[in-house]
Amino acid sequence: MLAREHRLTSSGDIRTVIRSGKRSSNKFVTLHYLPADTHQFAIVTSRAVGNAVVRNRLRRRTKAILRALLDTTPEVKGVFRYRPEANHLSFDELTASVTELLQRTKK
Repeated sequence: MLAREHRLTSSGDIRTVIRSGKRSSNKFVTLHYLPADTHQFAIVTSRAVGNAVVRNRLRRRTKAILRALLDTTPEVKGVFRYRPEANHLSFDELTASVTELLQRTKK
């Protein structure tokens, strides 16, 4: 689990990041982000991605990846939105996908 200070929990904050933030995407994930003073992330998975087991697996894996990459990523408020194609990704493929998007936020 991400530490409390690294979680973006308010629906208003999530809405702000999605509406007025920048966006970076690949085939499986879209990352909406805004520059911030600290890392804060939310993970959104719709029912189109799969059943609850699949959606929760994606969330858990993403949180584990974010914990590992927190020191190397720029400080942003980010919202990860998964596409239905993401439900078949292995952990390594998901790591590569999330890392790619986080690297793009440095620009």
